[in-house]
Amino acid sequence: MSNLAIIPIRKNSKRLKNKNMLDFNGQKLFEKTLKSAIKSKCFNKIIVSTDINISKKILLKYKNKAIFDKRPKKYCTDKSKALEVIKYYFKKFSLYKKSKGTISLLLATCPLRDFQDIKKAFNILRNNKNAHGIISVTDYGFPYKMSLQMNEKSIIKPYWKNSPLLSGNTRSQNHKPVYRPNGGFYIQHLNKFKKNKNFFKGNILGYFMPFERSVDVDNLVQYKVAKYLDTIS
Repeated sequence: MSNLAIIPIRKNSKRLKNKNMLDFNGQKLFEKTLKSAIKSKCFNKIIVSTDINISKKILLKYKNKAIFDKRPKKYCTDKSKALEVIKYYFKKFSLYKKSKGTISLLLATCPLRDFQDIKKAFNILRNNKNAHGIISVTDYGFPYKMSLQMNEKSIIKPYWKNSPLLSGNTRSQNHKPVYRPNGGFYIQHLNKFKKNKNFFKGNILGYFMPFERSVDVDNLVQYKVAKYLDTIS
């Protein structure tokens, strides 16, 4: 059985420059995710897919624990999609020939997911025979139907035609929570991914993670928040 985890990181990120290599309480940001993957003991192969020249010190640190693989430049641009990277490794490691096992995507920009989250998700997937995969999610924290849009003249109006803002039904407790993927992990059985070619297609379970483990590091404020939360967790 092959349980493969892929952690894609690249240089030259735009909104937060080289975020994956920023210091994160004494380690590189991406290392937080890598350590969680290793500690979970759920994977027999972990790939850090990158175009970054990783230092010898880090390479030695994770020797025999992870593979640092230089992926083609066409998968390292601003327009490159994580799903394209997954499909590249699916082909590179001939996973189309295998039927047992899982393939997982772990985003380094969700550093606060811990090894227990990964282990629990695998146990849930293992015990649900009808599930094709499982994805970590968190809630929006605010009713999405109360969204607004604003034009170039700063005039706002409800985004949704039947918005509760127009009916006065603005009590948040009256609205069901809505969830979003948080980047912690996307896991799917190999044989299902061969068919679906997408982590969201098929019978997919959601694994809830609270805000304090779901911070997505995409700008300086989020980076500082994640660093602080890491120190108190």
